[in-house]
Amino acid sequence: MNERKVRIFINGFGRIGRSAARIILEESSVELVGINDLYSYEQMAYLLKYDSIYPTLPYTIKVEDNTLFVDEKEVKLFSESNSEKMDMRSLEVDVVLQCSGMFLTAESNMPLIKNGAKKVIVSAPASDDMPTYIYGVNHKRYNGESIISNSSCSANAIVPLFQIVDKHFGIQGAIMSMYHSYTSYQNLLDNKHYSRDIRRTRSATLNTIPLMSSAARATAYFFPHLRDKMQAKSIRVPIPAVTLYDLSIRLEGHSTEDEVNQRFETEARSGYETILGTTHSPIGSDSYIQNPYSAVVNLPFTAMAGEDLLRVSAWQDNEYGYAKRLVDMAKSIA
Repeated sequence: MNERKVRIFINGFGRIGRSAARIILEESSVELVGINDLYSYEQMAYLLKYDSIYPTLPYTIKVEDNTLFVDEKEVKLFSESNSEKMDMRSLEVDVVLQCSGMFLTAESNMPLIKNGAKKVIVSAPASDDMPTYIYGVNHKRYNGESIISNSSCSANAIVPLFQIVDKHFGIQGAIMSMYHSYTSYQNLLDNKHYSRDIRRTRSATLNTIPLMSSAARATAYFFPHLRDKMQAKSIRVPIPAVTLYDLSIRLEGHSTEDEVNQRFETEARSGYETILGTTHSPIGSDSYIQNPYSAVVNLPFTAMAGEDLLRVSAWQDNEYGYAKRLVDMAKSIA
């Protein structure tokens, strides 16, 4: 007897939403039942099938009326700015992936629950006291809440590394630099921008652009004792995918590069085997496109300055790897 698939609805069909859709289409235990965004259905279908970073999908994809067909599979399409107008009940939605980037509070997502969705996962740090879970970190402590945050892509990469270091060596503080691929919120060419940060007016494809980051706040959710002892910046670099994390961590005790790397390798094979990888390979960012891990520790670049200042480097496909965790979380809580 076949088990019932987890029925997933995606609200917001941008880079993360489409990456999640691709993952859902690949997995037998989940199914995509609905999509909502405010652009044309034809473009939704086109951008799902064809992507400049990821491979073209091997399915026949077309739109008829308000339905997306992926081969013979039907996916209901919506173009609604008001969540109250989307009927989740008739679609028997188990989990909504809230990938719009707009609804960051429990209250703003409640209409989806009232309309029949059982659970909502927000693909960003919450702006209220919404419970936050990261798959592979604390998802087993999920307490049945109907609306949760999956935190940020950066926190999904950093928090497992910090957990391992804090467990074995203790952390006094950290400075986090993220060499982050550019995003759709940046400009292709120099132009006006609605951000308060004037540096966003500059061309993302022609500049390395340092920006302030919320990664320290998102990480501190899991390490409240470090709330005022971490800083982060996102250095946007002119590549379309993959982030390199460069973490400087002040340890409570003393250690060596070999001891730290042994802990990473051991944990990657045991408690964090589904989300954490390690590598000795001298390869660049393009080799991590569509990598499914939350982070891949670049072991040769682990370094100690003195006995207590640790440097750790790790790779992440900040779109695909993060979307993979969204789907994992949906399966876990459904």
